[in-house]
Amino acid sequence: MVAAGELAMAHGLEALTLRRVAEVLGVFPGLVSHYFPVAEDLVAAAFGHVTEAERAQVEALVAGAVTPLAGMRALIDTLLSEEQDGVGLLWLDAWNAARRRPALHDEVARQMAGWHGLAVGLIERGRHAGAFRVADPEATATVLLAAIDGLSMQAALRPGLDHPVVRRWVIATAERELGLAPGALHPPGALHPPSA
Repeated sequence: MVAAGELAMAHGLEALTLRRVAEVLGVFPGLVSHYFPVAEDLVAAAFGHVTEAERAQVEALVAGAVTPLAGMRALIDTLLSEEQDGVGLLWLDAWNAARRRPALHDEVARQMAGWHGLAVGLIERGRHAGAFRVADPEATATVLLAAIDGLSMQAALRPGLDHPVVRRWVIATAERELGLAPGALHPPGALHPPSA
């Protein structure tokens, strides 16, 4: 699955065929089709492999954060880093292709639910600690993830829009949605939001 995930990251989901994965692995296509008789299942599994790894990385950072505020910073900083642009573009590819590929549609929905659950858990942790003032963690998680997804795509694809500007917009949205004072999500010791 690693080879298929790397191929998807490098060339997009359309490049994932049984034959192409077999070429990368240096095996006969029949071996790949033994495990994935339907190419659509291979595409869904490769997407799931890449996005599960991304979420596991963020889950570890959030779980290791001393406070919910630090956890939210870790989530935002990781997902909006330039290093994540490739995964973000793979998501964009999957959202588009999922309209025509049922197996991929189901995997995209499963991965989105996983991210939503991570965000809801973090928000509820912050609410119970008295750090976040949120009436509906489910809705708040949806708004935050939509802001991160939409604006990270803008930063990856739109010339002239850089990651620090997008990060500032997402932080402002998160602070508002979480009932935080402006500047609360900036790193400790920061006196003001980072400039563009």
